[in-house]
Amino acid sequence: MGPALRDVNLLLPIHQWKRLPFANSWIYTERAFQRGWAKWLTVSTIVIGSISYMGYLVTPDWREIVDSKHYYSNWKIRTYLSLPFNAASRLVGGIANREIPVWLREPILGFFARMYDCRMDEAIQSDFRAYRSFAAFFNRQLKKEVRPISASSLVSPADGVVLHYGKVEDGKIEYVKGHDYEVASFLGDVEMTQKDELDLYQVVIYLAPGNYHAFHSPTRWVAKMCRHVPGLLLSVRPSLLSHVPHLFCLNERVVLNGTWKHGFFSLSAVAATNVGDIVIDAEPSLRTNLVRRKKDKMLHTEVDMHSAYLPGDRVGEFRLGSTVVLGCPPESFNASTLKEEHGSRARAARSRRGVRLDRLPSSPPS
Repeated sequence: MGPALRDVNLLLPIHQWKRLPFANSWIYTERAFQRGWAKWLTVSTIVIGSISYMGYLVTPDWREIVDSKHYYSNWKIRTYLSLPFNAASRLVGGIANREIPVWLREPILGFFARMYDCRMDEAIQSDFRAYRSFAAFFNRQLKKEVRPISASSLVSPADGVVLHYGKVEDGKIEYVKGHDYEVASFLGDVEMTQKDELDLYQVVIYLAPGNYHAFHSPTRWVAKMCRHVPGLLLSVRPSLLSHVPHLFCLNERVVLNGTWKHGFFSLSAVAATNVGDIVIDAEPSLRTNLVRRKKDKMLHTEVDMHSAYLPGDRVGEFRLGSTVVLGCPPESFNASTLKEEHGSRARAARSRRGVRLDRLPSSPPS
């Protein structure tokens, strides 16, 4: 085969080179070596990366080894935490704000209402066709007479279920037996008197997708600071909270700290999966679940405020369902009554906005 023919054959596809007499020449050998090296480099990178990631999932953190009570996890939890819930929630939020054609509103929203047992007879507008989007439906307004405000010093801020009630001891609260988390890591830096630190209780109220999605003031108080803490958007379902008790410290949240007649008072709105949007009426510039640069993901923003609230005043809203956390001294309610009436059932006590927190019915309201 002459030199000219060799030059022509070089233009053939590489998979046809094996058919040529010079297939074992240095040209083919060099190309094959380059392809083989690239293949093995790719495979090795994937294998090493997979092994490293699996090691990260199954190997406990050093903090878990030396202090298993405050730091705890397992490979299932770590896998769950690594999923892109923030991006998914932004997508769901965009869909929820899209306008639904009028002819589709009743079948779609009606199906959702039946699935989650939404009480449309309590809504000011019971016609599904009046809600242009899912977001508008989630934040439907209720008739005033269906949520009368109790004269008690502390009332429920939202419709939902009391997931947890407990005392803060040594700056920590034990959500699940044997595991606790620091309240300071949830609230951030707050100014409290020694009495506040010694006598502080926490009440956690979970809002299901079918509940009324706004949250209101539970008492007469003054909010002096609004802190936005970026974070994850993990589900706040009770079943998951039992495995990740410090989940509230991981999720994005808005914390309102202030004072009332008994001292320190705090109301926090915790975001969750598909609930990236938290609205605080007194801070219209607040934006949650934004795409952030890596170095800005954990930057807290604080705004000084002086918003005076009365019991029942609207504070803000979620864009689906999530959790409201209260932190206050025990003088705010009869702590012993709540403990005696509900005991372990306090986790399942039903709460309706405006009812006394020391008289929560343990069964769904009729």
